[in-house]
Amino acid sequence: MAPSSITRGFFRVLPAAAVAWAGLVVAAPWLASVSPRGGGGLYLSAAAYWVGGLVCHQRPDRSFHLAGGQLPVCARCTGLYVSAALGVVLVWFRARPGRALPFAAWRKRLVLAALPTVATLAVEWWRPAAASGLVRAIAAVPLGAMAGVLLAESVAFRSRLTRCERTR
Repeated sequence: MAPSSITRGFFRVLPAAAVAWAGLVVAAPWLASVSPRGGGGLYLSAAAYWVGGLVCHQRPDRSFHLAGGQLPVCARCTGLYVSAALGVVLVWFRARPGRALPFAAWRKRLVLAALPTVATLAVEWWRPAAASGLVRAIAAVPLGAMAGVLLAESVAFRSRLTRCERTR
């Protein structure tokens, strides 16, 4: 069964949405500080905090602060989202397409990339408040970047597969 145009469109937009979300996470406090009351920027900022609250604890002591306000997600989530966006952009601007990797190879890479994040979580459970926000964010970078690369690569693979199906 061939994928519908809606499904293909969704998978093409998903990496761009990941990049836009990372940008909004960083820009939300600034938007809140410069937008006039009732302005679109204020609503966009509020939406970022609302969505951030669905996926993150938003503890002020574990979050970065910019433009006089707290980011909509904690430092670890910020590291994940920003590095995932960088992973997507890296794949977009790569000169040549990557070689296809089997699922087991991607799984191994994701597990290895998750080790720093898992290590900081284990330390925090053992000794609360042992890791700073910067350490949490840096530890999340490998996992976020690998997830971004995987997302962009899977979308690129789907589009190559779709082109192959159209030639039959």
